[in-house]
Amino acid sequence: MNDLYAAVVHDVKNQLAELSLRLGVRSDAQQEMVIAMNAARRLSEMLLMYRQANDQLEINADSVSPADFLAILVAEYRELFPKLVIEINSENASAFAFFDDELLRMALGNAVHNACRAAHSTVRLAAYEQDKMLVFEVADDGPGYPESILLGGGVKPSAASGHGTGLGLYLARKIAELHHLQGRHGYVELSNAGGAVFRMFLP
Repeated sequence: MNDLYAAVVHDVKNQLAELSLRLGVRSDAQQEMVIAMNAARRLSEMLLMYRQANDQLEINADSVSPADFLAILVAEYRELFPKLVIEINSENASAFAFFDDELLRMALGNAVHNACRAAHSTVRLAAYEQDKMLVFEVADDGPGYPESILLGGGVKPSAASGHGTGLGLYLARKIAELHHLQGRHGYVELSNAGGAVFRMFLP
């Protein structure tokens, strides 16, 4: 994929995102909106893979409120999955943290989307401090991760379910690792505890 193709993919992705927003105002087009959002997400993953392959994937960290970040992120998925309860707990997070808002929105958005598809009724998001690192957690009450995913941990592209390209977890791990401070790098942890639990640690 050269830069021209990348520009075309980016343009199509934006048009699909705009289409999904327009469909969102219609009460009879929820399924079509989800399809458009999924297509836009896949194109975003392709663009990130292209940038990584060409050593163009860089972090543009800025001061962001973890609480506001999660609130904005969740608003989209509450609209896409109106039958689910999506909870947020950010009381134990710092008021501000430094990370790449755009890249984390993509990485956490993929985790939230997977959780919403797997959940029976509830998805829980949290932001908190642990070992002097900021942790974003996404948990659901679904069947949990397959053993192969827990063992692989996103080291190589591997689908977390029977759907999708399998790039989401891999890219989330790469995005976490690009965040570093004083010799510490971000990372991703997966576990099962009453459902799947995704955690991203950022220094």
